[in-house]
Formats: sequence, structure tokens, C-alpha cells
Amino acid sequence: MKKKLLSLLLAGSLVASMAAIATASVSAVVLEDGSYVPGDNVTATNRYYFAMPDEWYSANATSAGIYWWSGTDACGAVDGTGGTIAWPGYKAQKSEDVENLYYVDCPTDVPTIVWNNFLDGGTDTEAPIYTEAKQAADAQVEFYSSMDLDGVKYTDEWLAEMEASYNGDKKALGDYADNFFYDEEYGLGFSFELDNMIYVVDLSKTSENFDGKLTYTGDWYFYFGNGDYGTYPTREASEAAGTLMNIAEVATPDEVPGGNEDNNNDNNNNNNNDNTDKNPGEPSTDPTSSVGEGSTADTVTTPGNGNVQTGQASYAIVLLVVLAAVSGVVVFTRKKAE
Repeated sequence: MKKKLLSLLLAGSLVASMAAIATASVSAVVLEDGSYVPGDNVTATNRYYFAMPDEWYSANATSAGIYWWSGTDACGAVDGTGGTIAWPGYKAQKSEDVENLYYVDCPTDVPTIVWNNFLDGGTDTEAPIYTEAKQAADAQVEFYSSMDLDGVKYTDEWLAEMEASYNGDKKALGDYADNFFYDEEYGLGFSFELDNMIYVVDLSKTSENFDGKLTYTGDWYFYFGNGDYGTYPTREASEAAGTLMNIAEVATPDEVPGGNEDNNNDNNNNNNNDNTDKNPGEPSTDPTSSVGEGSTADTVTTPGNGNVQTGQASYAIVLLVVLAAVSGVVVFTRKKAE
């Protein structure tokens, strides 16, 4: 009986040890400055750029943040699902060459992201830090089809032009030729992925999220480097169409030639296009610290590189504790048997 019990305990110890090692090694990596880097568990990524407005910086907000509640390395959602990283999520990596330009190499299975100024404003609407905390509206990143076109910058005619180039001279699509494809999974027809594109917010267009927090609407543009972006896949085509812009300029998406001239510039009264679908996975504004730094309460240090391993680290620690307890029982059983 004692030998059988000992065998079971040893088997349990081995299983717990292997699970702990596997769990600890398959998770996101967060650099010392809080920036997200895909771990070994990520097989494919898309790079997304973000032009952070000057108005989003403050004494407490000096960087852009990136949050997602679904997909690989997801942050913690308000319904309790996802990972251990609380709002405002991960810190985005900053471009070394272009001011106000940030980016993230995001797992391709992430369907939606939320750009922010990496500041948790808490829930006290009267507190100054609450208004300092800025965030964009939910940004779809799975891909764009004809259903996602805004009808102003991107129209059905525009998509038809891209499709003609895709089926003819792909040089007109430049470095973004591989972004375009025919969607067969959902039957949405000619579509394009957002890899290497840039998200630019329009400070004149706001709405409220499920928690009543002011959010800023934006859109994706083709990014060409040096801060330049446009509504066509090449710099030359965007310039010819009069839509070539730079993030250093004051121009915002609503100022694109041919855009909607009836935009309401009053941030407090432009909530007709309210993005309040009450998605339970939308970000929480519960405070994680006094200055809004991402929570690192459930992290473990990766040996040798000074980085932080996150994701399922807490679960790994629990398994290690179980392993230690099992080992103790084994020792106790042996001594009693002697």
C-alpha cells in the first residue's frame, strides 16, 4: 500500500513539474521598460503602428500603451477572462527615428486592440488623472473587407481599384501587395490585412465606451516610414490622391481631402456614433497603480536577460508550490516507512 501511494505521489510530482515548466516557458515577454515582446508561444505576428497625439502626453503619461482582451497573450478582461496584465495593458515600443510613433508586434489571432497613453485613470471621474488617461476606440485588426470601409477614405470604388491592381499589376500595391487577399473563411470577398499599417486618431471624433470613458475614433492608414502615411498602398499613389500625410502635421483623418465637412469639433457633443456595444471583454478602468503603470503583480523574472515573463506565470508558480508540497509528502512517507 505504501509503495503504491509513493508511486502515485511521484507520478503526480513529475506531472506537476512538467506542467510548470511548460507553462512558464509559453508566455509573453515584457521588457524592463514594460514593452511587449512575443514569446515562444507566438508563431506569427503583425506589426501595428500608432501615432500618439501630443495632447495625450502629460506628467503621468509619457508613452503609448496597447491592450487586447482576446487572443494570444491577452490582457485581463473585465469579465475575468484573459491574462494577468491589467488595464492599460502593455507598453508599446517607441520608434527611435520618428517622434510620437509607437508600434507593437501583435499575435495574428488578436481580433481587436485598444491604443492608449499607458495611463490608468481609475474610476474617480473627479480626479485629475482620470481625464489625463486617454484611449482610442476599439480598433479592429483581424482584417478589413467591404463591410468595414468608412465610405469616405475607403470606398467601394477604392476597394475595386485595389482588387484590379491585385489581379493585374501588383506593383501598384507596393510593399502591401501581400496584405490583400480573398476571404474564403467568412465569404467576405476581397479584403486586406492591417500588417504594417498605422492607426491615427481623430481628436474631433469622440464617443464613450461601456464604462462612460471618453474614447477617440480613428482609422488605419498605409505607413511608408519617416512618419508618412496615406490612403493608398504606395507613397506615390497617396500623394497623387492628395492623401499623403505625416504624423508631425496637425492634419487628422477628417481633414483628408474629400472627407466629411460636417464633422462636429466639440468633443463633448459628438457622441452620435456611440461605440457602446457593452462587450464584456472591453477594458476595465480599475486602477492598477497611482500612475497607471501596467500591473506586474503576477510576473516572474526570466533568468539572465532582465526581462519579465508573464501570461501564465501565476499558474506556473502555483504548480511549483504543489510540486514542493508533493515532494514533502514523499519524504514524510519514506521516513515513516523506515
